[in-house]
Amino acid sequence: MNNLIDFERAHHFTLKNGLRVMLCHQPKSDTSYVSLSVRAGHFYDPEDCQGLAHLLEHMLFMGSRHFPKPNAINSYIEQHGGSINAWTGTEYANYHYHCDGNKIIQTLPAFANMIRQPILDETALVNEINAIDAEFHFKKKDDLRRLYQIHKETCNPHHPFTKFSVGNTNIFSAFSVAELRTELKTLHKNYYCASNMCLCVASPVPEAQLEALITQAFAGLERGQLANDNWPDLYTKQQLGIQINIKPLQKARRMIVTFALPGIHNDVETKPLNYVSHLLGDEGEGSLLAFLKQRNWAVNLIAGSGIEGDKFKDFNISFQLTQEGLAAKEDILTALFSYLQLIKSSIDEPWRYEEKAQLTALALDYEENVKPLNLVSEYAQHRFIFSPKEINSLRSTIGSFNAEKLNEALSFFAPQNLRLKIISPDVFTDKSCAFYDAQYSVKPLSPSLLYSLNHPPLMESLRLPPPNPYLSNAYHLVLPETGYGTPNKLIDKEGLRFWFAQDQQFFSPKGDIYISFDMAAFSSSLAAVAAKRIWLSALNDYLQAKYYRAEIAGLHYRIYGHQAGFTIHTRGFTEQQTLLVNQLLDAVTAFSPTQKSFEHYKELQLQSLQNSLLNKPTNRLFSRLSVLIQRNTQAPIELLDAVTHSTYEAMLATCKEAFSHYYVDSFMHGNWSLEHANTFADALVTQCTNANGKPLSRAVSKLSAGEALYHHVPCEHDDAAVVLYLQAPSPSLTDTALCMVLEQMLAAPFFNALRTEQQLGYIVGTGYVPHNQHPGMAFYVQSPSTSPKKLLDAMTSFLFQQLDEIEFYRFYWPTIKQNMLKQLEERDLTLSMKSQRLWVALGTHDLAFNRNSQLAACIDALTFEEIQLYAHKLARREHCGELILYASGKFEDLETPEERTVRSISEFKAQVPYY
Repeated sequence: MNNLIDFERAHHFTLKNGLRVMLCHQPKSDTSYVSLSVRAGHFYDPEDCQGLAHLLEHMLFMGSRHFPKPNAINSYIEQHGGSINAWTGTEYANYHYHCDGNKIIQTLPAFANMIRQPILDETALVNEINAIDAEFHFKKKDDLRRLYQIHKETCNPHHPFTKFSVGNTNIFSAFSVAELRTELKTLHKNYYCASNMCLCVASPVPEAQLEALITQAFAGLERGQLANDNWPDLYTKQQLGIQINIKPLQKARRMIVTFALPGIHNDVETKPLNYVSHLLGDEGEGSLLAFLKQRNWAVNLIAGSGIEGDKFKDFNISFQLTQEGLAAKEDILTALFSYLQLIKSSIDEPWRYEEKAQLTALALDYEENVKPLNLVSEYAQHRFIFSPKEINSLRSTIGSFNAEKLNEALSFFAPQNLRLKIISPDVFTDKSCAFYDAQYSVKPLSPSLLYSLNHPPLMESLRLPPPNPYLSNAYHLVLPETGYGTPNKLIDKEGLRFWFAQDQQFFSPKGDIYISFDMAAFSSSLAAVAAKRIWLSALNDYLQAKYYRAEIAGLHYRIYGHQAGFTIHTRGFTEQQTLLVNQLLDAVTAFSPTQKSFEHYKELQLQSLQNSLLNKPTNRLFSRLSVLIQRNTQAPIELLDAVTHSTYEAMLATCKEAFSHYYVDSFMHGNWSLEHANTFADALVTQCTNANGKPLSRAVSKLSAGEALYHHVPCEHDDAAVVLYLQAPSPSLTDTALCMVLEQMLAAPFFNALRTEQQLGYIVGTGYVPHNQHPGMAFYVQSPSTSPKKLLDAMTSFLFQQLDEIEFYRFYWPTIKQNMLKQLEERDLTLSMKSQRLWVALGTHDLAFNRNSQLAACIDALTFEEIQLYAHKLARREHCGELILYASGKFEDLETPEERTVRSISEFKAQVPYY
């Protein structure tokens, strides 16, 4: 198996105090991963103090006996090459971190002390209540949170799922600080005990040494006892067979069909729900989704998601509906049950199950983008419900066919067992949910509808998927060829460039192909970009059913717009990938949507753009930053008008012009021979007959140093937000390195000062923000309680003080440097990651393909005096361009000098100079 962690050979043991440990020795890894799962989620909150488990999770980071200062544990882990985080779920809380391989010897005792001996300081407690309240307000206009709360209110009131998991000031203020501290101590004593915890560790440190280290670090935990999980049913009989109407804030029309199941998702032998979701979620011809699209009832379908616990599971089928689909919801339900009947009648045909098992095995054998810390966290929780033998085979057991178990699972997919959610601005509602004020109503489904769903008609248009034509039994590796381990230019002619590199590192039967089209006709105006967006949306939908079988067989494709045109990217198994690319190219160049299709996707684009205007203020500000800094990037507010006035004839004319004159840049990397690459390159030249253009500019706005520019972004949100962007004076390696170094130095102090100490907001942070490889850094705060002026004053005050007192960081510079060098020198973890890095390098003309190594060398050579000089220039505002973006929320607008205020996006971009 190509997993980074070998779970199959995990060593299990239990400490004398009852702590269960899963230990994965990874001798070739250079990183250690640790996760502790505690059965202490929000289900265990006191009825009169809901959100207490969440508050306790926050407080564990606010100081322990050996690390008494707030967030000291975070800094300690960072000093050892890692990061630490946590979450509070329904039944479990989880604490996890990673660090440099052998640094676990220093960090694990600190982690154990954080868990075992929190101080629960009263001042920090007040601050964290404010932080949680800010988090609560931040999510008040999040439709998912609102939906989740309605879900809670329509469940069995005696089930702990109905408790409010987040907490807020109103709940916590019912207690004095001293009383609340006592509540936290009680919760900690009752649940943060060894018998109620499972630990998973993956590390290169020798197993015997690790076992001794874990024993020493955690032996001091009290034994305690395993928390009770004997809950009543999640739903009463009256809460099934119902329809719940919900009004969203965003312009959305969705239907969610939920089937209430017992914990059959934990059946690791048969994995019946994987099979059911595989068939229900099919998007190929004859599928349920294809059937609904043909009738213009739905545009998307997702099967299998839903809340789950150790003993319960919601199986959701979520439909994104059209206006016609909303009116035809009963017909959609009928089609769903007709398709379910097909699945039930096919159980005696095991080949479909076996094909799904083969697809799963293939995906696991050649898995990429594995996130080890996420896996370790999953396993820490799995250890509560699976035996060591079962848990070691969780990722290797593909599933064994069992008709009886499959039939049993499908028996729960019955009309009487469903909950139907209709989400639309147009539905009738008569209730308002707690905390989020979302409007909803509940009514039983009619007996006649339930009867008809119990006897669905056979629909000839619906059929289960045929054998997958893209699935192969053998995947071969090509022999390595000298000189092709890095990109070679095979074609360089007017209008088309083609690069090829052979994988000589991962020895995987996979690869990536990128084909980028620069088309002036698709980027010359807002109207052209609007036409491109509608055309791409229609194109992707047209291709979806056609090539879905390729997708699930490990041949993935994505067609997406960029500043100068669009890109086709395929990845996955090299066998038949070039065939897929040729088919996609033919489809792309020949595709022309109908008038009806144009109107449909125009409406979807308008809906998407309008919804983007409802994004969180910080997201809106960063989106607008990209628009102002990059010449060929457009704001949703501008595109709304352009899409509204777009016509079918104009779109066809734009497409015709775009495909009459363009430039193609292409890259092929992976398990192909030079001969295969040349054959593909020749076919590409033949297909791209009008590739006679030149590459288009990716220009970046040039902000002048000295005085900040201001830009207000109106947002439908009560929170205020400010983003302060500092643009480096050049894209040189030195400016890039110094920009990255200063951002890293200031990140943790900025967070601690503005969030932990000043409590200005829940969303506080910094980031290295390059645009088209031009370096910059950003500082941002979003706040429900502070005006943009006070936020900006606090941000600039912090920056000026820290930059003037940069000498303070001299002590930390060696550690910061070491961590940055490690990040820059990290090897490509997957073939696709390497493909993407090489593709970006080609786009930026880094033909040595070693920019990260050059940056690392530059950072390694930096003296602290050079950093000081850069910081002092920045403090004197002599160096970087400045752009301040803000959203006012419920507060007064920021007063800004007229001559430095950006009112119009188009005027700014017409007047600003460009790099």
